[in-house]
Amino acid sequence: MGRQPCCEKVGLKKGPWTSEEDQKLVTFLLSHGQCCWRLVPKLAGLLRCGKSCRLRWTNYLRPDLKRGLLSDEEEKMVIDLHAQLGNRWSKIAARLPGRTDNEIKNHWNTHIKKKLKKMGINPVTHQPVSPAQPDPLKQQQQQERHQRLDEPTKPSVSSQEPSVSDTGSDDREEEAAAAPTNNQPQAVSCSASAVSPSCSSSASASAATSGPDVDWPDLFEMDGIMDIDWAGLLSASGGSTGVDLFDHYSDDVGFDQQVWM
Repeated sequence: MGRQPCCEKVGLKKGPWTSEEDQKLVTFLLSHGQCCWRLVPKLAGLLRCGKSCRLRWTNYLRPDLKRGLLSDEEEKMVIDLHAQLGNRWSKIAARLPGRTDNEIKNHWNTHIKKKLKKMGINPVTHQPVSPAQPDPLKQQQQQERHQRLDEPTKPSVSSQEPSVSDTGSDDREEEAAAAPTNNQPQAVSCSASAVSPSCSSSASASAATSGPDVDWPDLFEMDGIMDIDWAGLLSASGGSTGVDLFDHYSDDVGFDQQVWM
């Protein structure tokens, strides 16, 4: 069973105390002394609870109550008593005259506990705070992360190996550069083929034979073709080429070789 209530709390006043109520309570306790707190409200003429009268007297109205923050000596005593008694604030307050348990508890939570933490002392066990042990798993993850960041970036394989299309184009360019260019005979053969098949064959035959350079006449003019000294031209190029200039013409063409010779 729990503790019985101090009063029925029916028709009692709640909220902040007034100066008149404080005066009635102080006058009664100074005249009659402390007695059963359940009877104090009726004897003092107050519409208050007995617990409320006790707390008001203990924390605010008693004459020996000290005001202000705790001194350095009181703080040291509170630390020593807390190491022995823990959070038993009423017993600690009994060792400190003029101080209330509520005042000591508030001062501990707002000032003393922070000072102990800054000094490296655990406010619960009053022992030096040991440095936190590093987590091995976190250390391994950090090392792996640093290794990945420190590794140089390797070029991709695709950038190192040339593509097939690139190599093919390079090979074609090299072949084109290495092949000898002889644009003049091609132009002569093309232009000569436009005039007659015999001209194209003679131009190709002369390009195939090796010999001194010969100034060939302009084959694009018919008068120049008729005036060519073919015998002297062939002898100047190194003799007979072994090719009949008129072997591409059949008998039924009606081409007169005597006219050309």
